[in-house]
Amino acid sequence: MIDRMLRETANRHPLKTAIIYDTMRLSYHELYTEVGRLSSGLRSMGIKEGDCITLVLSNCTEFVISFFAAAKLHAAILPINPLLSAEEIKYYVNDTSSVMIITDLQRVELCTKAISKTGKTIPLLVIDGAHPAGLDMKKVLAVAQVNQDAEHEPYKGFVLYHYSSGSTGRPKRVGKTQKNLFHEAYNFTTTTNITSLDNFLCVVPLFHAHGLGNCMLAAIHTGATMTILEDFKKNGVTVNVPFVFKCQRLLELIEKEHITVLPGVPFVFKALAETPANINVHMSSLRLCFSAGNFLPQETFDKFFKRFGIPVRQLYGCTEAGSVTINLEPGNLIRYDSVGHPMKNVQVIIVDEQGNSLPPGVIGEIAIKSHALTKEYCNMPELNKQVFKNGFFLTGDLGRKDAEGYLYITGRKKYFIETGGHKVDPLEIEDVLLTHPKVKEVVVVGIKGLYDQEIIKAVIVPEGYCQEREIIAYCKERLASFKIPQLIEFRQEIPRNPLGKILRKDLV
Repeated sequence: MIDRMLRETANRHPLKTAIIYDTMRLSYHELYTEVGRLSSGLRSMGIKEGDCITLVLSNCTEFVISFFAAAKLHAAILPINPLLSAEEIKYYVNDTSSVMIITDLQRVELCTKAISKTGKTIPLLVIDGAHPAGLDMKKVLAVAQVNQDAEHEPYKGFVLYHYSSGSTGRPKRVGKTQKNLFHEAYNFTTTTNITSLDNFLCVVPLFHAHGLGNCMLAAIHTGATMTILEDFKKNGVTVNVPFVFKCQRLLELIEKEHITVLPGVPFVFKALAETPANINVHMSSLRLCFSAGNFLPQETFDKFFKRFGIPVRQLYGCTEAGSVTINLEPGNLIRYDSVGHPMKNVQVIIVDEQGNSLPPGVIGEIAIKSHALTKEYCNMPELNKQVFKNGFFLTGDLGRKDAEGYLYITGRKKYFIETGGHKVDPLEIEDVLLTHPKVKEVVVVGIKGLYDQEIIKAVIVPEGYCQEREIIAYCKERLASFKIPQLIEFRQEIPRNPLGKILRKDLV
């Protein structure tokens, strides 16, 4: 279904620009041709139906081509954060039994290190040049024949793997079928009235469900254009910089490319809202801005609306189900604190501990049903029994509906730390630190930092004498940089209530 979706779009809009990246423009005909070439090249390298390919890439054209080339072969793509450590990449590669990694020159050494830790021989395909450790994608494409094979029967296996912390706090593999992704794109685009006249500005990561579903799939499904905010480079090397330094380029693209749709996260809209008043900004083309991934503060909503006259819509979604609800009220009536009504063809109910539906105004757990929803976590039968019931997924998020059916998120059964635009599970960091021989107990919490971001703090009960630098060095070997605690506190014991529950609030 995914290959057919791209093929039909390319047939309807062959000359329409599909992707803009820096100075490069790729039409839908050219995109589908490149997908066919890479598909043929991957098949000649032994990739077959059911295989998994890991993508370790930032946002780029090759990400899109690789995804659809794999789908054409009925293979699966695992897109992961390129900031992860070699140890983390090793885990995901092993868990999915990946048979290939596609990456760039900057991350070849990282991926090579990860592969060496797996104990397997896994080929690397490098998108932007030759390297002794990998194959040059450009050379593969140059000699590959275009794969014109059409899909006759919809493939029912997984085409995408994502990882979610779900409702219990450990990363879980979520498998999505082509049917799931098609319906996710259909539900979102029909709800928000996306057409081929739209132009998305892709600033959120494509490896994340938000970027993949609400930018890439939505654009491809409708024949819209996707303008990708390119990486910030210094001396030819990609550099991770705070988003505030990318704002000027983003504003230039909105004006130059007549951007109509801007998906983002709260800190993106906060940075844009704080653009100095003396900078001339032309955003008249924008018709839809929406934020996902975390709660949008009223201050950010108000500042952005005052600065640009455009409301930021709240979108609620999850890895397991894709986009779930969005607030599409008229701008002067919008309720900044509501995530709106369900997408078309999506059912949302509020349930109590026994699974009974609750009336308007009563807080309970949010449960979701749709064709975009995965049926299960991979290889976790006991957990699946708990969270997938009667066709619904129990999200672990708490909320309520009002009398008009608007959904409000009121809290979570689970705790996350929001840092630098990344949602971090503290239990994952705790699991790593507990393997340190000098760590007896540990609790990881988020504390308030600058610009409404949280700082990761680890509170440790040491086993003997332990220093902060030992902990940091240990984390650097095993965790992505954004997951490394910025503060380490040593204590003789962890505070608990009379029932033994950890008092996290006393550690903040």
